[in-house]
Amino acid sequence: MQKPEREAVRRRLSASGHTVAEIAKVFEAKAKARPRLAARWAAGMTLQDTADAWNQLDSTGRAPMTAQRVSDYERWPEGGRRPTALALRMLARMYGVAADRLVDAVDLGACNENQVLEMAGVTGASAPPEAPGDPAAREFSEFVGAEIAEKGAALVYPVFRLSGETRQALAGLNLNQQLLYQKEESQFTRMHRIDVPAVCAVNDMRALVYAAELFQTHLRVSWTLEADVDAVRNPARSLISFGLSSNDVTHMYLETVDRPLFQVLPDGQGSEYLRLSDETEFKSTPDAQYGIIVRARPFPDAPDRVWFLCSGLGPMGTPGAAWYLATNWRDLHDQAGAADFVAAVKVRRYSEKSAVLQHLHRAGRGVRSA
Repeated sequence: MQKPEREAVRRRLSASGHTVAEIAKVFEAKAKARPRLAARWAAGMTLQDTADAWNQLDSTGRAPMTAQRVSDYERWPEGGRRPTALALRMLARMYGVAADRLVDAVDLGACNENQVLEMAGVTGASAPPEAPGDPAAREFSEFVGAEIAEKGAALVYPVFRLSGETRQALAGLNLNQQLLYQKEESQFTRMHRIDVPAVCAVNDMRALVYAAELFQTHLRVSWTLEADVDAVRNPARSLISFGLSSNDVTHMYLETVDRPLFQVLPDGQGSEYLRLSDETEFKSTPDAQYGIIVRARPFPDAPDRVWFLCSGLGPMGTPGAAWYLATNWRDLHDQAGAADFVAAVKVRRYSEKSAVLQHLHRAGRGVRSA
């Protein structure tokens, strides 16, 4: 399997939400790659990338790691040299897999009893977080900004209350407020009393979960949950918000920045559509909805502070945008570089995980991707 084909497979599987360990299994099966080589391919790293990341992590003063020695570890036992327990732990840390994913029966069969016990002491460890010196971790830090990478972010969801007209109408009916809502298809017949002073949308919650999983996977970034009405009272921090005109953070962004990357406009039929700053427009259709991902640095004197907006038209737009961000952030980073950007994704009505990039506009130019 040649490198362009491997990279295409890696990107496709990564975009579908598969882990490095899962992608490595594909390379082991399809390319007959040994586990350490397969893991490196799955992580998208070269031999030199691995050596450089190792040297950044290793502060012991030992001889520096080289691309040749990484290759030797991958070729053993057919050639090269046997990886030590330390080497396996370091490689696992850099690739973001469990150490037992880097050893197979061929390795153990070539070991003496003491070496088998040494390797057994390494295997079974859980997958480690990416270390700050790893190329993948550095890339993620560049994408989300230093403040998020170092201090974390607020994940901001919109909250809603019944409108005044609705409350007035319900008051006239003298209904029990705890019985206004019911459980969906509950298996239990006992009374459900549900206090709902305020509500949030399930599609916004699904979007939030995608972002939380993204931050947990990379750097173990810390995050807090916050309602939009509270978040706008403290805008001097990094955040990621969910929802379009339903979220006050969207309105805060549109009023804070000098040149917003998009506008939310009424369509004259009781709904709204999106117009990006390059004049590209997106309107939902019976077959598809649209979401946008915005990365903005709203304060010129705080370049490390980043706001992300995952917003959408229709119930699939926002979670589709968040899913695309979580699974394709590297592609967005490749296209946008360090610039602020807005990316539009098309989401089929049957699944938020059907989101595909339609258009990306960065400050100064646009990039199309059908």
